[in-house]
Amino acid sequence: METNSNLPKWVIREAVTDCMDVYEFAHKYRKPDRFTGRGKEHEQALMQSHIDDIARRGYTTISHHDNITGRIVAFIPETT
Repeated sequence: METNSNLPKWVIREAVTDCMDVYEFAHKYRKPDRFTGRGKEHEQALMQSHIDDIARRGYTTISHHDNITGRIVAFIPETT
């Protein structure tokens, strides 16, 4: 994974490398009851938030409250 050196070190440290895209990241790491379990509109709003984060900051995160690991996780898309 090629990363932007302007990213915060904690983001790089917490970044997962087992997801091909932001959709896989969200579905793999978000708690289902806080993601897909709250209805399609909620799921779409969260996905749009992830997409907006990536466009604005170059990465997106899921808080420790909302993901299955119990710690913050980040996703940095691969640059092409």
